[in-house]
Amino acid sequence: MSSTYEHNHALQQVRYFTAEDLEANRKGQYSQAQLDNFKNQRDYIQQTSGKYENKGWVISLIFGAGLLFFAVVLYFLGVVDMFQSMLGSLFLPVMAGLCLLAALFVFVIAPRSYQSSVDMYKSMGTPMTERPLGAIQTIEARARAYESRAGLDRNMHSVSTRVSYVLEMDSIKFLITESLMKLIEDKRLYRVYCVNDGGVWTLLSMETLE
Repeated sequence: MSSTYEHNHALQQVRYFTAEDLEANRKGQYSQAQLDNFKNQRDYIQQTSGKYENKGWVISLIFGAGLLFFAVVLYFLGVVDMFQSMLGSLFLPVMAGLCLLAALFVFVIAPRSYQSSVDMYKSMGTPMTERPLGAIQTIEARARAYESRAGLDRNMHSVSTRVSYVLEMDSIKFLITESLMKLIEDKRLYRVYCVNDGGVWTLLSMETLE
C-alpha cells in the first residue's frame, strides 16, 4: 500500500478532479471549474431534451409492431389453434381481453412511461438559478470500486450491456472513470466529497485517510 501522500497525489493525476477542486470541497464549497461543469451539463440537457418530446406515437408504433409480429409468429407456430382447442367457447372472450390489454399497453402505458422518463431527464437540466446545487456532503468509508457489465445511467438504473465504472462508499454509488476505478484500492479508507443533485449522487473529489 502506498503512503497517504503518494496515493492522494496519484488520485489527482487521473484528472477526475484537481487540487483546487479538493481544497474548495474541504471548505464545503464548489470550485469554479465544478460550477462551470454542472452548468454545462444542465445546458446540454436543456438543448437536447427537445428532440425527445412528442415521441409517444413512435413508442406506440414500435411496441405495436413488436406485439403484432409476436402474434403472427404464434399463429404460424400453431399456438393460437392450440389455445382455441383448449379454451373452446372461452377462446374469443379471452382473446378480446388480451387484445384490450395489449391496446392499453401500446397506446397508454408505454407512451406515458416514456414521457415520464423524458420529464425526469428535462428536470435534470433545470437552470442553476432555479435549482441551485445542494450542500456538499462528506462520506468516510472503506471503498469498493468495480466494473459493472450491466450498465448504469445517472440514476443507477440498469439500461444496457455497456460497461460502467462504479465507486461504492457506504452503500452510495458513484459513476466514475475507468482510470480512477483502477487506482482506488478496495477496502482502503477514503473521504469523498459529493453532492446529491436531483436524486443523483455525484462524486466531486476524494482523498485517502490512511
